[in-house]
Amino acid sequence: MTTYLIVSSFLNFVAGLLLAFAVVLRGRKNQLNRRFGVFALSIGAWSAAYFLWQISQDAGRALFLTRLLMVAAYFVPVTYLHFVAQLCGEQKPWWNRLGYATALILVGLNLTPIMVAGVKPAMDLPFWPRAGVGFAFYLVVFVLYTGEAVLLLHRQARLASGARATQLWHIFFATLIGFTGGATNFPLWYDIPVPPMGNALVFLYLVTVANAVSRYQLPLATYDFVNAAVYMAMSATASFFFLLVYAVGASLQGVELSSTNLLNGFLLGMVVSLFFFWIVPRLKDSTDRILAQTYLRKRSGQRSRLKELAEQICTISAEQEIFDTTAREIAGAMSFAHLGLFIRGEFSDAHALRASVGWGRDGYALTALAADSRLVRVLAERQAPLIFDGSEVELPAETLEAIEETRQTMPFEAAFPILTEGFLLGVLILSPREGGERYTEIDFSLLEAICLQLGVTLRARQLERRASQTEKLISLGTLAAGLAHELRNPLVSIQTFSALLNEHGHELEFQQEFGAIMQRDVGRIASIVENIAAFAENSSVAFAPVKVGEVIAGVAEIVRPELTRTGVQLQVEEQRDLPPVHGNYSQLLQVFLNLLQNALQALEGRAHSRITVSVTVRADDVPKPMLCVAIADNGPGIDPALLPHVFEPFTTTKSTGDQRGKRGMGLGLAIVRRIVQYHQGAIEVTSELGRGTTFFVYLPAHDHLP
Repeated sequence: MTTYLIVSSFLNFVAGLLLAFAVVLRGRKNQLNRRFGVFALSIGAWSAAYFLWQISQDAGRALFLTRLLMVAAYFVPVTYLHFVAQLCGEQKPWWNRLGYATALILVGLNLTPIMVAGVKPAMDLPFWPRAGVGFAFYLVVFVLYTGEAVLLLHRQARLASGARATQLWHIFFATLIGFTGGATNFPLWYDIPVPPMGNALVFLYLVTVANAVSRYQLPLATYDFVNAAVYMAMSATASFFFLLVYAVGASLQGVELSSTNLLNGFLLGMVVSLFFFWIVPRLKDSTDRILAQTYLRKRSGQRSRLKELAEQICTISAEQEIFDTTAREIAGAMSFAHLGLFIRGEFSDAHALRASVGWGRDGYALTALAADSRLVRVLAERQAPLIFDGSEVELPAETLEAIEETRQTMPFEAAFPILTEGFLLGVLILSPREGGERYTEIDFSLLEAICLQLGVTLRARQLERRASQTEKLISLGTLAAGLAHELRNPLVSIQTFSALLNEHGHELEFQQEFGAIMQRDVGRIASIVENIAAFAENSSVAFAPVKVGEVIAGVAEIVRPELTRTGVQLQVEEQRDLPPVHGNYSQLLQVFLNLLQNALQALEGRAHSRITVSVTVRADDVPKPMLCVAIADNGPGIDPALLPHVFEPFTTTKSTGDQRGKRGMGLGLAIVRRIVQYHQGAIEVTSELGRGTTFFVYLPAHDHLP
């Protein structure tokens, strides 16, 4: 019995101490953590004195340690109710004050025989305490405070739901078990022959509470304690088994075992068990890390190369370059002698060979995979890789036979599907790796990530092409409609006067009028054709550093006669030390000339007309510095309904039959926007009726271009 009490009290001491320090150190500012820590510390202190009492060799020391353990025991029920009240969200100030005051009074009486009268043998225990006259009062306090805590847990558990209810029920039943086990120490104080066999249940209680709390993630205990408690429980179980074997062996040999021998054997078993349960797994982890850092360093470099490839795929502009780079990098990183990348055509069912490494040798002569081939169908259905390395997946026999036929002409070891939105876009075919290396889980993950990135990129490129094609068709329709509208007016005039030639051709006045109209309308048609050509032009021009200030000055000289004629005041505000832009001088001249001419036409006939051109650098809220050219006028403004469409072809505020030059077609701003976009810039417009319009042209600074 003594050995059992020694072992159980030691376990209780370790568990209580671990709980107290783990909880408090992890959450010092949390009241619930602090209160549970105080309770666990009380259990730990009681268990430590209990352990020392059980290994005592004389009555005086045993009496002192018994009275010492009672100091901690007086606080156990009080601190537990304090913790439970906090856990359940209830306030019990009078219970707490009365409990702590009572515990302090009992501590004061503990040094006298009133609480512990002495020690004497009981059953097979050499030094068991005898209850004093005041000990019954402590038992009443113990029952009252423990009972109140149990009732409180029961009430809150019935009201709670989900994980919270489960956690409270676990603590409720653990409390019944733990405190009932601890209470088995009391009967022998009054010479009632009930052995204190429930002492080990205190340890079970602490582990159960910690597990319930950490499992449902309440801020009571930490994973550290639970982990340590589990290892301690496993080690204690192994130690008990070791003691049992040791005791049986000693009994068979007729050797009498002392308490000291049993204690030493138990502690040795704990140390050995902890070594195998805790230290050995960590040694294995350390060994694995060392292997990974030395022998697997090459593999680590390969994986880094594949990770970079997954990021690089979406940044490559040319589609064929994507295929070539993918094939080259995968083969180089993972040591594939042969690799084939089959991609399905956008308007075809077959998967054509678009990139390869070592293809054309050793039987790799296949140039396309038919859509109805068994390999393609299996990959489309499974949407997962196929590996043929001796660990083939369960597939129907006819399917395996069909795939084997393909492997005879193309002896691959692995086939990875290239998918997007559940649709098979391609197949990555891989030969056996050089050196016979096997695939790892990380290899699988990286190859699948690359195939996924490839699929997403290809799908995005397809959607971009379709959107571009649609945009081109829309632009073509808009252009055709506008062109028909623009050409109709001059053609009608020419047709009308041509019909009158037979009747009035001999008249001098008619001839003069007809000649003027013909020249005007033919010039109009030529102007339309010229503007259409400028809008549709997609030829590249030479770019060089251009100073925007010089472009603005050139535009001002060109429009100076028009400024003088209309009386419009032009004001240019240019920031000092402006960086140049990377562009074409003639095209930028066309942009700003068009914008100034539009402003002049809007201001014609208005008094106090003014155009302001300002050039500044914008760098705070943009990824790279931009030159901002603002052209503002105080004209009539643009209709809000028309403003979102001003950059679309054939959108204009002027009459399409305007007789002067190129005015009125609605292609000027469309041409301006195209030129600005070609310069990697942007153009915006703001307008307010009756107050004027401002165009903002943004061009990247030359020093900050890629």
